[in-house]
Amino acid sequence: MNIGTSWNKFWFSPAAYFDQAVVRIIAVLVQVVYMVAEQFSDLQYVYTLPATTYRPLPVLHLFVFAWGFHSPPPSQVVFALYGIVLLCGFASLVGLFTRVVLVIFALGCLFLQAFVFSFQQYHHPEAIMIIALLALALGPSGQVLSVDSALRRWRQGQAQTVPLLDYSSPYAGWPVLFIQCIYPLVYISAAVAKLAYNHYTLDWANGYTLQYYLIQDDIRKELPFAAWASQFHVMIFLSQIVVILYQCTYYLVIPYRKLRWIYLPVGAFFHLANYIVLDAPFPQWIALLAAYIPFADCIRYLATKRVVVEPSAEGA
Repeated sequence: MNIGTSWNKFWFSPAAYFDQAVVRIIAVLVQVVYMVAEQFSDLQYVYTLPATTYRPLPVLHLFVFAWGFHSPPPSQVVFALYGIVLLCGFASLVGLFTRVVLVIFALGCLFLQAFVFSFQQYHHPEAIMIIALLALALGPSGQVLSVDSALRRWRQGQAQTVPLLDYSSPYAGWPVLFIQCIYPLVYISAAVAKLAYNHYTLDWANGYTLQYYLIQDDIRKELPFAAWASQFHVMIFLSQIVVILYQCTYYLVIPYRKLRWIYLPVGAFFHLANYIVLDAPFPQWIALLAAYIPFADCIRYLATKRVVVEPSAEGA
């Protein structure tokens, strides 16, 4: 088997539309909640900042060329766009005109987040969600579990049908697989950044680095769990070693699928611990771990699972 054939088999093997649809619903729901809960206030806040703090990111140049690159677009335009993107988010969630509205939603989220970040404040969790939305927008995400599929079934009447979980295509799996492959790249990037902390040594994982950040965050945010955890240097040291090993080896979940049942709970625990101890929420990262779960296979297995029946009292 040559490289081209292996490459195509990796990305375009038949996969269930159901899995992609579930990931679409989870990703869009999390992003819509984020837009309502945080992004609107973020947009209000950046318009209170001096115009001199505005430094448009390179990706934002694709959207704001009409206004130039030295001043932000008018707030009326940005908030009107926010409303349109939010409506497209709700339409994407239920799968109405999915192919069109999901593209608009993904590109709109890219613009809004790049605009907020252009005021020189950057955060970790938002980027991976936007990348995931762009991938889902380019795939057939509305084939099932959508208003589009219900309307199509209604129009076709008694046309030939297949079971929901068996409805598959060579093009149904690549967006989910793409999201799966993003995680190892991001984790390796994070590990390299930690190793580069002091000329590519393990000095970052000395226990004192994280201890310093725990104390600093407690002073800034008054975090009782951070203050408590900062007392245990050995525990912190060991946790830093585990984090480095986890991030450097996470790529193994792609070829060795069974390892996911180890790495996924560890990753979810790691991000939840960050939220509880450091008040650093990563809901997008946790939600997109759903891309690793074979929903169709799990439901099919549970639906056909047989159990041993105890003898009834009458037959005893």
